Amino acid sequence: MGTFMGHVLPGSFFGTFACWWIYNVFLRYHACMRATAQGGAGARTPYINTCTFPCRCLPRLPVEACMKVSVVVIGIIGELVTGFEDGHFVHLGNAQHMTMYFFFGLNGVVDILTHYRLPLPPASDYVSAALAFCMEGVLFLYHLHGRTPMDVQLHMLLMYVVAGNIVAILLEMYYRRSVMPALLRCYFTLLQGTWFIQVGYILYPPIGNHWNENDHGQMMIVTLMFCWHNGVVFTLMLLICFLVHAQVRMLSNGALYRILHPLTSSFPSSSSASLSSVAQFSKMDSEQVRRIIDDSDEEDV
Repeated sequence: MGTFMGHVLPGSFFGTFACWWIYNVFLRYHACMRATAQGGAGARTPYINTCTFPCRCLPRLPVEACMKVSVVVIGIIGELVTGFEDGHFVHLGNAQHMTMYFFFGLNGVVDILTHYRLPLPPASDYVSAALAFCMEGVLFLYHLHGRTPMDVQLHMLLMYVVAGNIVAILLEMYYRRSVMPALLRCYFTLLQGTWFIQVGYILYPPIGNHWNENDHGQMMIVTLMFCWHNGVVFTLMLLICFLVHAQVRMLSNGALYRILHPLTSSFPSSSSASLSSVAQFSKMDSEQVRRIIDDSDEEDV
């Protein structure tokens, strides 16, 4: 990871997954709000957090978890190959980075096992995610010996973001009906991604002059940049929130139902047998489910 691309890869990893989560959290939240609003008095469609989100094109496959494992494998191979010199593995920093990747890969494996409903303890996916971020934080905390003041500052700011991520995951695991912990997880994950890339640009600039890593004035600029990263991430999440809200308002009732119950999308909605087959996935009351499906049938005619 001691290169520009070594920071871009994990930064892109965190940023891509964070954007995926942000979109799906807002999509599920606004869909629940709309279903509740049109359900009438007494009807309520509760929002619930999940550690991963299904791909609506392949709802029965753990696409997100498989992508997570694939990216981790690529990262480990890259660190392993670049860690050798003259046939000997000499870069212990690469070994630390491989360890960090391993725990995120372990989280991906647990996500896959959870998707297929293997007999794991409750919330194992959240626990494995928190463990991955904890190990990342430990590795970075003891990764700073002999570094320049600016290098230490950059990684300590990253440490604060990792700590926020851990707290957000634990809160989300406990408050499964609240959307705010999920958005906090998205926020800190996206911030971690953008800051990873920024650290790469500062410590290993692909173009331009190198920073003076002992200059206090330039360290103050680093602090300003970190604050602006926070502002940009927050603004981006607000923008996605408004765009997804507009998208949900334009959805048909059938599409709304398939968002709330993605595993039902492979069943024909007009079949009464299909209705009984997918009822186990429904969080709505039976009349609300039947009404949404009937409305969908009328729109499809």
